[in-house]
Amino acid sequence: MSKTWQQHPAWGQVPPLELDGGPDGVNRLVVVSAHPDDESLGVGGLIATAHRAGLDVYVVLLTAGEASHPPGREMTRHALATERLAEMEAAVALLAPGTPVVFLGAPDGGAADVEDQMVVALRDIVGDGERTLLVAPWRHDGHPDHEAAGRAAAEVARLSGARLVEYPLLMWRLSGPEEAPWEQMVRLDLDPEVLETKLAAIRAHASQLRALSPGDPPALSGPMLAHFTVAVEHLVVSAAAPEGPSDGADEALRQPV
Repeated sequence: MSKTWQQHPAWGQVPPLELDGGPDGVNRLVVVSAHPDDESLGVGGLIATAHRAGLDVYVVLLTAGEASHPPGREMTRHALATERLAEMEAAVALLAPGTPVVFLGAPDGGAADVEDQMVVALRDIVGDGERTLLVAPWRHDGHPDHEAAGRAAAEVARLSGARLVEYPLLMWRLSGPEEAPWEQMVRLDLDPEVLETKLAAIRAHASQLRALSPGDPPALSGPMLAHFTVAVEHLVVSAAAPEGPSDGADEALRQPV
C-alpha cells in the first residue's frame, strides 16, 4: 500500500508548506488531535519543526481514545484512557518540549455529538488567529471523530481568521492515490533528526503498538505505520467553511485510528 502511494507522481512533489515566522508569517501552531497518536502520526514532524523554528505550539486533544480496543479483562476502557492520555503527554514532550496539551474530554467515537462545544472551546484557545496556523484532521478522512474535528477547526478558522491545514490519517489506508486531493495538498519535508523525533513520539503511544488482548492485533500495524514513518508529511489546504458529516461515518467508526 505504501509503495503504491509513493510511486504516484504527485507524492512528495506538491508545493511546500510555508512556516515563515516573518512579519507576514505565522508565529503560533495549534494542532487538533481527535485521538492520542493522531498528532504524532499525522503531523509529528510539523510539530517538531515548528517548535524548533520558535513558534508557540499548542496541542488540543478531543478524546482519550478509549474505544481503540474492545474492553476486556486485560484492559478496561477507563484504564486504557488513562494510559493513552499519559502516552500523549510523553509523545508531545518529545516533539515539542514544554508544549501544553489541552484535553477536551469528548467521547471516543462521539465527537460529532459535542461538535458545537468543541468549536466554543477551540475558539477560546485560538483567540485572534491572525498569525496562527490551525491544523486538524481532514474533514473527509473517513472516521467520524476525525471529520468532526476537522469541521470544528474549519469553523474556528472562519471565525478567527486562522490559517487552516488538515492532515489525512485513514485516507492512506481507505483510499488509493488517484482519489487524493493532490491539487489541494502541500508537503513538509522532514530532516533526519526531525524524522527520528517523530518516530520516537509514535513509539511513545505504546498501547497502540501491542495487542491488548490475546488474539487481537495491534491498532497500529506495519502497513498502517508505513505511511507515517517516511520523511515527508502531506497536508490538505481547503476552504474554512464547515461541511456536513461523511456518508461513510458509521462504517469508519470501527476503524482504530
